[in-house]
Amino acid sequence: MRSSNLKTCIIVSNGKIYKKDLKHLLEINKPRRAISMIACDGASDFLKSAGVRPDVIIGDLDSAKPETLKYFSKKEVIVNKVINQNKNDLEKAIIYALSKKFRQIYIIGIGGKRLDHTLNNLSILKKFHRKAKIRIYENGFVGEIIGKSAEFECKPGNVVSLIPLPKAAGVTTSGLKYSLKNGTLESGVREGALNEAMDKTFRISLLKGHLLILFRK
Repeated sequence: MRSSNLKTCIIVSNGKIYKKDLKHLLEINKPRRAISMIACDGASDFLKSAGVRPDVIIGDLDSAKPETLKYFSKKEVIVNKVINQNKNDLEKAIIYALSKKFRQIYIIGIGGKRLDHTLNNLSILKKFHRKAKIRIYENGFVGEIIGKSAEFECKPGNVVSLIPLPKAAGVTTSGLKYSLKNGTLESGVREGALNEAMDKTFRISLLKGHLLILFRK
């Protein structure tokens, strides 16, 4: 659910975009004009075909179709060309969102096309997760990077995965089938994938490091 005290936006990244994720975000963030939507470059093509108007299109604009940019420009969508080879379009969109004081950011289309892009996008989320409440939505799953304690709502029996980035120490969980108490998760050593929610909420805390929490809503 959207926190009423946080200025909220949706970022549509140019990966594999699922219509159900877009539909879900639009439904839980009604009314639509109470939030803003930022499209990363070629993601604007998807939004045009879906009949959804973003507020901003941002990136180096090398993947969006010229006719798409022209179409949205006529509808008074801001087209923001940013040339910076050291930052991909998702990072440009997050920086733009933060500059406009958005502190709750929902992202779809973060993965699914190229593995290197997907991994790089996760690294970007880790970079900015302390500056805003950032959640990703991917084919019915919800993801969030945490560096301290957090509580999540989830249906009992649904999959919950704890992915260390790259290591998390002092991990303690409650509300999960396979519990941890002051445990350590580390990439290539011990992961926490495919756990299971036992109740309508679960809680995770850690003393050091970062975890990507992925669960089916």
